[in-house]
Amino acid sequence: MGSCPVIFKKVDQNVIRVMAGLVSAIAVIFIVSPQLWLLTLLLYDFLVRSLDYKKASPLFHIAKIIAKMLRLKKIEIDAGPKEFALKIGVVFVLISFIMFILGESMAAVLVIALLLVCAFLELTFNYCIGCQMYKLLKKLTKLFF
Repeated sequence: MGSCPVIFKKVDQNVIRVMAGLVSAIAVIFIVSPQLWLLTLLLYDFLVRSLDYKKASPLFHIAKIIAKMLRLKKIEIDAGPKEFALKIGVVFVLISFIMFILGESMAAVLVIALLLVCAFLELTFNYCIGCQMYKLLKKLTKLFF
């Protein structure tokens, strides 16, 4: 049976979901009007959060403000699955950024569209694709090693 990574560090599930909404909004804007500054913003934000430096993340601060304004109850969950998903997000945004720089804007848009699907599922259904990928990788590792 697969399981999510557990690191015994807590995060607020509602803030994570609001951030997923912000990422979704930026992704939609990028898909409609591909601009390098949007990818740069996403790449910066994903990188600083993946390096556990949330204080430098504009999306984290905006999400906390929105969650407070909406009076969303704090729901603490283990950060492991969310950090794994965040690292996958870094890879998606980095690939899109590189493709855009190389003049492959359609490919960059397609990669961001995949990110949008993941973020939208997190936002609307609290469904973490990163956790599902982790379970699959764990099964494949057991199968082949």
